[in-house]
Amino acid sequence: MEGNEAEALNDSYLELFELIGRDAMLKLFTHFHGDKIDCPMRLYRPEFIADLAKGETDRRERAKIARAGGYSARVIEGLLSKRRKENETE
Repeated sequence: MEGNEAEALNDSYLELFELIGRDAMLKLFTHFHGDKIDCPMRLYRPEFIADLAKGETDRRERAKIARAGGYSARVIEGLLSKRRKENETE
């Protein structure tokens, strides 16, 4: 931003400007202005994490994968169990 232009930004845009830079902030403004952006707590869907954990035979390693993705081992184990049951009925 030139001069004091950054000081003229609304607080949300100033925060984005400081966090990701001018060009990325302007891209977000151009594409999303007027919309509310909701950022989920988890970056990845549980199905993706379950796919990563599926090949691991050790439950502790599956639990590590689940935690790295922001999920509990119980959630991922439940999803894997549900998939196994669905595959058995087909």
